[in-house]
Amino acid sequence: MTTEVKLLDWADFPDSFVKWKINPLGAQLETKEISPGVYILLSSITGVNNTGFVVGENGVLVIDAHFTLPMAGQILERIREVTDKPILYLVNLNYHGDHTFGNCAFPDETRIIQQHQTAARTVYFEEEMAFMLPCVGNDKTNFEGVTYRGPDIVFGDYLMIDLGDRVVECHYFGPANTPGDTIVYVPEAKAAWMGNLTGGNFGLALETDAQVFRDTVTKIIEHLDIDLIVSAHRSLAGPELLDAYLEYFSDVTDGVQRALVAGRSLEQTLDQVTLSKQFTLPPDDPLAVPNIGRHHYNIQRTYRALSS
Repeated sequence: MTTEVKLLDWADFPDSFVKWKINPLGAQLETKEISPGVYILLSSITGVNNTGFVVGENGVLVIDAHFTLPMAGQILERIREVTDKPILYLVNLNYHGDHTFGNCAFPDETRIIQQHQTAARTVYFEEEMAFMLPCVGNDKTNFEGVTYRGPDIVFGDYLMIDLGDRVVECHYFGPANTPGDTIVYVPEAKAAWMGNLTGGNFGLALETDAQVFRDTVTKIIEHLDIDLIVSAHRSLAGPELLDAYLEYFSDVTDGVQRALVAGRSLEQTLDQVTLSKQFTLPPDDPLAVPNIGRHHYNIQRTYRALSS
C-alpha cells in the first residue's frame, strides 16, 4: 500500500500557535496500577509524555517508547520493578519522536507495532528530529544516542494481542491528530491509551481538520466502552472528554461551513468562529494563549480543507 506523506513544517503554522514544551529533562515516571497487570506511567512534568505497559502470563506489552534514551530507560526500569517477564511488544501510538525515538532502547526481541500510516512516517527520522527540536528548547543533547528503529508489525484497522491471560487491542478509527492515531485498549480495564488524539481541553487537528477529527471521535464513542482515557500530554480523564471533543469539533466544522457559505475570508473566519465558554481558559491561565493558538490552527486547517 502506498501512503502519500506530507511532512509538517513550522512555517505552515499561524503566528498565534505556541510550540509545545515537552523537554523530558528531569521528568520522573510514576507507576500506577489501574487493573491487575495494567499499568500507567505518569510523568512528573505536565505535558511530558505519559506511557504505560500491560503484563500478561507470557510477557509484557509497552505503550510508547518516549523521547530520549534516559526516558526509555525509565520505562524499562519501571517494568522491571514489576516483572521479569520478557518485553514482547511495543506499540507506537503515532509517529512523532516523543513516542518513537526511544524504540532503539528496547531489547532486540521486542517487536515494534505501528499502524501503517505511522510506519510510513517514522522513516523520516532526521526530518522529525529537526521538527521536534524546538519543542525541547533546541537542546540537541536530548537526542544523543537515539537511532531509527522501525516496525516489525504493521497493521491496518485492528490488531488483537493475546499476552496469555490478558488481551490488548490496537484500534485505528481514522486520522485525528496524526494520520495514524492508534488507540491501545485493554477491555478488562476499560482503559484506552490515546496518545495525542486527546490533549488539552479540546483536541488539535494537527494533520487533519475539524470535520475529520469529529468523525473519528464519533467512531471511538460508538465502538469502545471506555472508563479511563490515558493521554500522552494531559491528565487522566473519563469518557466525558470525548463528548467534549465531539462538541468542540462539531462547532468548529459548522462555524467554518457557515463562514464559507457567507463568503468570508480566513481572517474573518478566525474572528467569527470563537471558543465557547466551555473551552475558554481564564486570561491569567498560562495555557490561555496556547489554547487560542490551537483553536486558530484548527480553524485554519478546517477552512483550507473545506474550501479546497
